[in-house]
Amino acid sequence: MKRPISTLLPMVLYAGLLLSLGLSVWSLARTETYRQRSEIIASQALEIRSRVWQAREHVARIAGALELARQTGKSVPQLAMSSRLLRFNLSLLSRLEYVKFFLGPENQAELEGLIAGIDAVLLPAAVSGRNYQEALQSIISTDRYLVRLSSTTVNSSQGLSVAVQIANDAARNRLRLFAALSALLLSVIAIHQYNKTTREKDQHIKSFSLLFAHMTRTRIAALRLFLGYLDGPIPPPLEMTDAAMRTVVELDSINEGLMIIGHARHQAKLSPLGRIISDIARGCQNTLAVEADIEARETLVPASQFHLLIDELVRNATNAVAGREDQVITISAVIHQRFLRRPLLILTVSDNGSGMTQELLAKVREPFFSTKAGKHVGLGLTNCVELMKTMAGKLEISSKPGAGTSVRITYSVR
Repeated sequence: MKRPISTLLPMVLYAGLLLSLGLSVWSLARTETYRQRSEIIASQALEIRSRVWQAREHVARIAGALELARQTGKSVPQLAMSSRLLRFNLSLLSRLEYVKFFLGPENQAELEGLIAGIDAVLLPAAVSGRNYQEALQSIISTDRYLVRLSSTTVNSSQGLSVAVQIANDAARNRLRLFAALSALLLSVIAIHQYNKTTREKDQHIKSFSLLFAHMTRTRIAALRLFLGYLDGPIPPPLEMTDAAMRTVVELDSINEGLMIIGHARHQAKLSPLGRIISDIARGCQNTLAVEADIEARETLVPASQFHLLIDELVRNATNAVAGREDQVITISAVIHQRFLRRPLLILTVSDNGSGMTQELLAKVREPFFSTKAGKHVGLGLTNCVELMKTMAGKLEISSKPGAGTSVRITYSVR
């Protein structure tokens, strides 16, 4: 059986809101990732350029020492040490894990060639004191490469930074989109809940009006009949006068009770369900079988309304089982937890009495119908149905002739 749109719509809206919020959080995380990536790129580029500058300082000292040694024919003691430091610096540069992102394969291969040239030309010249001219040409080539390497690093870092910035801007745009979508969904949910509350309020007012009309209709008719006797030549019998007085008292009691019920739920006096059931059980002439766990017994419910409802249902059950030897009247109550919604109280009053036919069961749900043929006392099943509607609850009746009757109340608790 397909669920109505009114039931599926909130689920779809909440699912869309959760998805949109999740995507917003993901987009925010991506922007933070891109920001960190941009900082890392800048830090890595600075590290490479710093090592290039250190290498160029060594190259400058080595070039000066080689020129001095070539012109004087004397070896310079610091030449070998500076050459080893240059090689060490370039070796560290080539072993950096991220250098491949800034240097292409050609530049990396050339860097390895420079290190090999230091081993093959510069270090032997510094140690042996010969081939200074060849070593000088090698160090000049090294300096030119380092200048080019520094420029390549700057260009690569700028390109990587631009790519990261583009990705960051895209993530920010997605974040704005999903945030706007979340705000839109929140607005739709708020409007839907407001409309739903308004519709429920209108339904409660309608149900309360029907309840009041049904409770007073027969009594007003009786008073009208009594007043008709007053206009006649014969005074009304004493029994009719007594009945009229009782009717006035009943109408006053009904009016007072319905005014209490008409208060908003948050203004109603709350009481544990277990206490209400115990009070009703003590005043019942039959033994009631109560099946309710601790959570259900401790649940707070509107005291006046639930006492009125349960008492009426128990009285109906008592009348239904009259004459049976194996009389069974059961009150059961459980709490059903729901996701993102208030818990649901499910209370059932059942009996093994005579039951009702389907025709009678259908009429019970109609306004102004009573099975008590003008001798109505108490709410009656019809009014129980209407009363539950005024409380934003639901009352369902199931019955079969000879199999008893079961009345199920569902009510969202605080």
